[in-house]
Amino acid sequence: MKSAAKRKAEAVPLEEAGDLIPAAFQNVIGYHLRVAQEASFQAFSAAADKADLKPGWYSILTILTEHDALTPSELSRVCGRDRSTLTATLKALAVQGLIERERKPEDQRSYSVRLTDDGRRMQERLHEIAEQHDRHLDEIVGEDKAIVIAALGRIVAAFGGE
Repeated sequence: MKSAAKRKAEAVPLEEAGDLIPAAFQNVIGYHLRVAQEASFQAFSAAADKADLKPGWYSILTILTEHDALTPSELSRVCGRDRSTLTATLKALAVQGLIERERKPEDQRSYSVRLTDDGRRMQERLHEIAEQHDRHLDEIVGEDKAIVIAALGRIVAAFGGE
């Protein structure tokens, strides 16, 4: 398995890949959103020196720091991920010892998740990296930050995100 730093070094910056981007994608917002998200995640993962860090782990750990426990459905709504894809992430976090799953006494078919001490320590470490990463993103978008955030918010609202 390649490290995040090695994958990042092999990635071709979008501006250098211009001739490789199909004409059909040149002006497609969704394509550019996805590429930007992937570049941002790879940079975050490399800064965390965690080749096994998966997308969304930091956000899930952070959400759980503010709640004693949440059901997967509640987490799905808060982090904007489909419940079916979230389930695999929760399993991976549990295997890593970062969260615990607990059956609800009133409904044995349902469970909630909460952070472990290791999960809390990992979230604190990732939070420091995220703050630095976010400062870098702020530098990149500069005075357009409010415009970028507003535009992204309109996209989420229009497509029914919560």
